Amino acid sequence: MSTKIQELKWKLYLYKQKELMLWGMRHGYSGLYNDELIIKLRTIYTGGMPASVLLLSHGMCNGHCYDRALLMARAFLDTEDDVNLICADVDFLRLNPLYAEDEDPNFADHCIVERITKDGKHIIYDTTQGIVCDKRLYWLMEHPKVRLIKNKQSIINQVREEEIYEPEDLERDKYSSIVILPMLELSYDFASEIYAIKDGGLLKREIEHYKKVIGYNEIRKEVEEEIEKGTPPKLFKFKL
Repeated sequence: MSTKIQELKWKLYLYKQKELMLWGMRHGYSGLYNDELIIKLRTIYTGGMPASVLLLSHGMCNGHCYDRALLMARAFLDTEDDVNLICADVDFLRLNPLYAEDEDPNFADHCIVERITKDGKHIIYDTTQGIVCDKRLYWLMEHPKVRLIKNKQSIINQVREEEIYEPEDLERDKYSSIVILPMLELSYDFASEIYAIKDGGLLKREIEHYKKVIGYNEIRKEVEEEIEKGTPPKLFKFKL
């Protein structure tokens, strides 16, 4: 059970984080994902699902920061920008009363993406919180205690290894949409789903785009017919 001091620290953190984010948005130091990035994420897949859908869903990102940060980092591997995966303890986990009695020494461990642009900007992408932030501002908000940094070449090597041992099969894995998309559609009104309730519903837009790409209605019809015939539907062996 958390103490009153822990709860007070958490409330102060939430207030500070909100004010710094608002200040950053007003002055161009923080914000949400833009269309240029989202369109790039449409070309990156895991388990048959595009990153443009997964990274706009808080429910699909919360608790999966390592996998989702890698997805985000992949958007910059073919650019001249440098990119790092940073593993660090952060305040939004360290100060959260929900973890007050957690005995795991790594409970506050988090993974974020650092992008260093050609003009020298250091930008942080936090896939759990769904934000883009100037590195100096992010450090003010979260006070990261860095444990490990993976550079661009290490990320490229990791992606190549995954492509060898777990290659994507979009034709096979698209059947996962029958399970995943209805679940995401139920989350549109959740307060935590900032990309569903703000900015014109970007999550909904990307889901509708993905449905058109894969022919979702035909896939659903095919699966329903398989179930009626008693044959195993093609909903197996997908990863997220």
